[in-house]
Amino acid sequence: MNCTITTSLRTIVFVVGVAALVSLTGCGPTYPKCDTDNDCRSGEFCVNGLCQQCRNDTDCGKGQQCASGRCEAIKGYCNAASDCGPEEDCVDNRCTPKPAPVSEAPAPEPPSGCSLQSVYFDFDSSDLRADARDALSRNAACVKEQKINKLHITGYTDPRGTEEYNLALGDRRAQSVAKYLGQIESSTSISVSSVGKEMASGKDESSWARDRRAEFRKE
Repeated sequence: MNCTITTSLRTIVFVVGVAALVSLTGCGPTYPKCDTDNDCRSGEFCVNGLCQQCRNDTDCGKGQQCASGRCEAIKGYCNAASDCGPEEDCVDNRCTPKPAPVSEAPAPEPPSGCSLQSVYFDFDSSDLRADARDALSRNAACVKEQKINKLHITGYTDPRGTEEYNLALGDRRAQSVAKYLGQIESSTSISVSSVGKEMASGKDESSWARDRRAEFRKE
């Protein structure tokens, strides 16, 4: 009788121990804690022991980014210009301010009597535009009127590009002006120089257009 009881007790202890072991091995970490992605809800990831919405930006939808484990909307994100403000365009999925309108030719300062007017150029060009030739014709008349024997022309550029390139571009602009003016008024001695972008002051296309010029100085 005692042997039977002892055997039964051993059986009970064994069964309880196995059940406890199964229970312990089958119990995972408490949500939102995790060991693997399987411990998290559908669509979540186990990151540093916690269930989170994302690991990186690729886990988020279009127009979102992963920030501290959560997918958040990207500020200023756009698919089309209609997603942006009235003064913005959608460029590379970002709302950016529209560029200022560029006038084809900056209006020269109105002359007061006879004065030598600056000549302006297009971007990265030393070719004389129609308005530049008109200004040079007026300058030639002014040179005759004031009996100017010596004239110096300085070429300028906007601030974009290397110093070496802009010095060469400024020189080509001055030479282009000197050649054309010399054909109109050959009795005047003309010299040229270039300051490149050294004296440029523009901050945008409108003011850069005024940096691209050739100026005149009586000597």
